[in-house]
Amino acid sequence: MQNADSEPVCEVGEFGGLKCRRDYRMMGMGEDDNTLGNSRNRVHMTSPTAPQTAIGPEGAQHASWSFLTNYAIVLVYVALHPESTVRTIAVDVGVTERAALSILRDLDDEFIIRRTRNGRRNTYSVDFSRLASMRRGGRETTNPLTPRLFQDVVIRTLFDIAQARQATAPHTPPRADSEEDTSARAGTWGFFTNHLLILLAVAGDGSQTVRELAVKAEITERAAVSILNQLRAEGVLGGVREGRRNTYTIDFEAFREFRGWFFESWEIPRQLIDVAAKGIQMLAQKPR
Repeated sequence: MQNADSEPVCEVGEFGGLKCRRDYRMMGMGEDDNTLGNSRNRVHMTSPTAPQTAIGPEGAQHASWSFLTNYAIVLVYVALHPESTVRTIAVDVGVTERAALSILRDLDDEFIIRRTRNGRRNTYSVDFSRLASMRRGGRETTNPLTPRLFQDVVIRTLFDIAQARQATAPHTPPRADSEEDTSARAGTWGFFTNHLLILLAVAGDGSQTVRELAVKAEITERAAVSILNQLRAEGVLGGVREGRRNTYTIDFEAFREFRGWFFESWEIPRQLIDVAAKGIQMLAQKPR
């Protein structure tokens, strides 16, 4: 959704052409199944130059789904490896070069990343302040699907990790935004998959029905059932049957050891995973 009263601010983009900013932020809409949106939102598209099967810890085959979209995975990789080429990003993350380039362009159009040319190579930097203003919204833009408490702690941790690696291009730190600044806005892509949205909904209330969880994540009941089964199969989700209802519990150790955190030749930083787990735990412990 755009503010019809505001004029776009345009400038030449890092990847060519004009990029214009209006008052809108993305929500990362998912399809009514357990995949996400268009092909750029689906996880782990295999690069022709990458192995066909990613191997996790102890030789485990990579999961077919993730808690993070390709946008989030590429963003984390670029924040930690700012001098990487598009080809390197694609191979290590496990997407095609075309998909990696498309994601980088979208992040650049949203002013989340900046590109500096150093000779024949690019150096990327992340505007964490801009990133912190993004909240995934539902069909009603006043209903954010990702809690502010969870989002803030994850973004701050990623910034701290990136800064500790002494990136050649300085990242812009996150700032404290007002609730109005971080209100959910309509868009076409996001950073968290429906699997994480379901897990966040369970953390908020583990006694919800499948229908209620589906409504929270704005997916079909069939998709919610599929996701719940996948979370159970990975040991992330447990629960007991009480009458006609299930009471779900989250195994945070299984969440931390989830094989989907591991990619072709790198992995999501352990510190970031631990903080995400703690953020979900905080949501689960909040009074209802």
